[in-house]
Amino acid sequence: MGTPPLPAVQLHNKRLWLLISGMILLLIAVLSHQRTLIAADNLIQDFIIASQQHSLSGKVVIVAIDDDSIAAFGRWPWRRNLHAKLVNRISEQRPAAIGLDILFSEADLQHPGDDLLLADAIRQSGVVTLPFIFNEIGQAQHVQPPTPILAEAAANMGHVHIKVDYDGLVRSILKQQLPYPHFSTAVLDISGEDYNADMSRTYLIPYAGNVGYFPRVSYRDVIKGNISDNTFTGKLVLVGATATGIGDQYATPVSHDGQLMPGIEVLANVIEGQLNQRILTPAFPWQNLMLNLEFVTLALLSFMLLSPLSALLFNVLFFILLFAVTYIVAIVWGILLAPSAGFLGLIMAYPLWSWHRLDAASRFLTAEFDSLKRDFPVLLTPHHSASFHDFLDKRINALHTTTQQLRDMHRFISDGVNGLPNPNMICDPNGIIRIANQAAASYFGINSPSALLQQPLIPLLQSIHDHQHNQPVINADTLQTMQTIVVEARDDKQRELLVKLAPCKDAKEQHIGWILNIVDVSKLWQAERDRDEAFRFITHDIRAPLSSIISLVELQKFTLGKIETRWLDMIEQHADNALALADDFVQLSRAKSGHYQLSNTNLTDLLHESISDAWINAHTRNITITLTETPAEAYACVDRALFKRAITNLLSNAVKFSPDHSTIICSIRAAGTNWDIAVQDSGIGISPEAQAQLFHTFSRVHQHSHPHIEGTGLGLAFVHTVAQRHHGEVTITSTQGVGSTFHLVVPQS
Repeated sequence: MGTPPLPAVQLHNKRLWLLISGMILLLIAVLSHQRTLIAADNLIQDFIIASQQHSLSGKVVIVAIDDDSIAAFGRWPWRRNLHAKLVNRISEQRPAAIGLDILFSEADLQHPGDDLLLADAIRQSGVVTLPFIFNEIGQAQHVQPPTPILAEAAANMGHVHIKVDYDGLVRSILKQQLPYPHFSTAVLDISGEDYNADMSRTYLIPYAGNVGYFPRVSYRDVIKGNISDNTFTGKLVLVGATATGIGDQYATPVSHDGQLMPGIEVLANVIEGQLNQRILTPAFPWQNLMLNLEFVTLALLSFMLLSPLSALLFNVLFFILLFAVTYIVAIVWGILLAPSAGFLGLIMAYPLWSWHRLDAASRFLTAEFDSLKRDFPVLLTPHHSASFHDFLDKRINALHTTTQQLRDMHRFISDGVNGLPNPNMICDPNGIIRIANQAAASYFGINSPSALLQQPLIPLLQSIHDHQHNQPVINADTLQTMQTIVVEARDDKQRELLVKLAPCKDAKEQHIGWILNIVDVSKLWQAERDRDEAFRFITHDIRAPLSSIISLVELQKFTLGKIETRWLDMIEQHADNALALADDFVQLSRAKSGHYQLSNTNLTDLLHESISDAWINAHTRNITITLTETPAEAYACVDRALFKRAITNLLSNAVKFSPDHSTIICSIRAAGTNWDIAVQDSGIGISPEAQAQLFHTFSRVHQHSHPHIEGTGLGLAFVHTVAQRHHGEVTITSTQGVGSTFHLVVPQS
């Protein structure tokens, strides 16, 4: 069973790759929609957020309850009169808003007057926002606001809930919790600043920088007055804890080396992002789906069109482009895409494609190798088997062995072509020379055959013209005919050439090139001319003197006596024999090498004419020639003159070897697709041993038994040659003492 055709194999490979591609794309679609790879997506998004460090607006200032302040005022919590003093000091510089991120959910029972002082300070400032929190009891959330006196004095309030993700990082806030705004929004509302007031979705925090990026003023320095007079003027002042062990601190995407960001600084980043209209929102599922499918699809398409190395480079490029698109979309439009599914698809696609191509190539090479072993079981070079550890090594070894054998075969063919004595060239379908031998290089006056390679054939043959039209033997139209061309031609050095151009085909009968052979037949033509000269010599220079001898002998017979006349008869007989021998030799040579003038001829007419020509000799000896079983029309494509002479030779032999008063029977009958011309005599017959030599040149089988019967030994050789040149045959059936029957068989037209 042979290997499948290459298009079928390619179609199978494409279908399999489409199936694999479809499964990859389906997996990517599921992962993109379900956010299964949320950890990887968060890692990418954290990197993008951390890399977006930008300059601050300068409107946000943090008053930090830091370690120095703890050292100065004692352990936390402090008395509220100290916070009242802080609010008064800040308010003196007319800030735009004060966000006091300190919980006052319970009254100060030890110092009741401190609550009044703080409430008065908050009320007089008019720009203070206080926080509250939610306590979850079961499934319900309960608000835990500041004490009523402080809540009434505050200009605004907001919750300080910060969303901590599953991995402990703070990436977003809930801008609205039940009917209450977030603390950052409440501060901005008091400030009168324009900001992003979109409350419809979770707000992703656009961190401006790492821990400590915002300007800080120590709580202690504000209380002691160690600040400039305009430190808080027109600013949004956030007061909160940064000291170790108090307040809340969080891990964020911008945290490095395990640093935690104080909650007050997280709030500062939220407010800064809202002031600068910096919006970060998670992409919709359909956006992630389109992004990931697009890049993976492009990668899959590139794998089918590119080489393995180019496909790998493009895969790396798609990795970079996917990340670049994710990064640019986040920077320009503030949309955080989730590209992990796309990255996973790219990671999966290339190994799967590599496996698929390797498997397809291995299966195809195995099938082709097995097919080669079946088609060519014996190659030029021996196959040395060796054991290898894995399948791939075996395939590589088999391919190496086959390649080496093909190289040897190519060398064998090249050496064979190069060793041919005549110029030979092999061209592609467009006539560009691919292989040439040394004889071709020598013919065109070039030292090496390699100089002919890649040269167009037609210009090289412009000096070779055919005999018939005196035009170049090969032109552009010739290469379109797809037929074998044999032309007699002459080159510019007057060499007689035989040019043969034959198409060559591959195993599928597809035209793949041309084979050109140039044979120098100058010597053959010279030999032909010499032969013609010999014919002319025989037909004229020998026959003319013989004819003259015969004429002179005839004239002398009338003037000489009986004895002299007998000698003249002998001379005349020998001259007649010599003349007949010359004529038979010329006719045999023409039958062997001459050009036949074929025409559709009625063999019945030829037989009648031949019988008429033989009648005189037959009548002299009272021999009767009869014609039987002969159709009125028996057409064959023959050379009329040569074929008539062949029939005449058979009749002449029949008359010559038949006794007097006998009968010769001639007939023509159909024998399958041939015509059988039979000539039957009643002569002496021919032995089986003599029949084997009967049609040889100068063969006279009766020269010893019947020497008185004269002949040249060329007549039957002529008949045999003419029969073969007409794709026929001549046979004999004979019985000694009874007679012989000759059958001249020729194809019907």
